[in-house]
Amino acid sequence: MTIDWLKFLPALVLLLTPGDLFNGGKIRFRDVTRDWDGYWLRALSHGLHTIDLARAALGTWLLLDALHGAVNPHGFAKYEVLLWQGGIRIFAVLFQTVVCREEHAVNAPFTFVIGLLLGGISPVVSLFAIALALPVARGSGAPAAFFPVVALAYLGIGFWFKGKGAVLGLTVGAAAAMLPFLWSLLFRREMVVAYRAKRHVPEQFHSPLR
Repeated sequence: MTIDWLKFLPALVLLLTPGDLFNGGKIRFRDVTRDWDGYWLRALSHGLHTIDLARAALGTWLLLDALHGAVNPHGFAKYEVLLWQGGIRIFAVLFQTVVCREEHAVNAPFTFVIGLLLGGISPVVSLFAIALALPVARGSGAPAAFFPVVALAYLGIGFWFKGKGAVLGLTVGAAAAMLPFLWSLLFRREMVVAYRAKRHVPEQFHSPLR
């Protein structure tokens, strides 16, 4: 395997830096299962969500372009690049999820996962999967359902478009997208989203999930 370090190192920085490290004092967290009336605009206006989408897409594109397999590989070497690319993307989503300032909670990295899929092997497949998952999650009243729905849709639509030869690559992307939901379920952690508070509230009167 050969590595283009000028692309690989920036990809690592973009993907493996937890976004929650940059949330300031005016940022609050809200459980995704609660009523979001009046909170959507404040969440969407939080610039770090847009940055998460952009850095995940760019980081994934750089990562995929930075690692190249050997000519005429044999045995394990056939999968070396895929395993490196997949492992880094899975760890990237894990870091965005578990590094959370809210106690007993994990981040729901919606925009990061969207960017990760869009920057992957097939943006067209990703767009179809995201276009299916967003209304399903919104309409069901369970935003966390976005992660398993987009993962399964990405895998199914990708298989339909690209055939069985792309299954391994698609499975890696689907696993990364599914991870926040599985982690929250297995470790019984609330999934939260950061939003910008309207005004500063003294800490002793602040309810972290409101």
